[in-house]
Amino acid sequence: MTLSFFSGAVLRVCAWSLLLAGGAAGIVLPHPVTTALWAAAARLFAKVGDKAMVARLISATKFGPRIRRGLAQSRRAAPTRLRLA
Repeated sequence: MTLSFFSGAVLRVCAWSLLLAGGAAGIVLPHPVTTALWAAAARLFAKVGDKAMVARLISATKFGPRIRRGLAQSRRAAPTRLRLA
């Protein structure tokens, strides 16, 4: 599925919003919350095709391995989607 320019831009804005929310959450909440937000942002960047940003996120010294595990977990435990067709 190819994304249109508009949908790609919306996904990028959402991904950046998740990154900022993770940074803000990291001030007051424990790291699992921050890691989950950043892994969700990495998933959105990957969906848009921004491989460089995904590489930056997973290469971070402290949270990179945790984000990588979050990405691997999301691939394994994908929910079943029902379609009415």
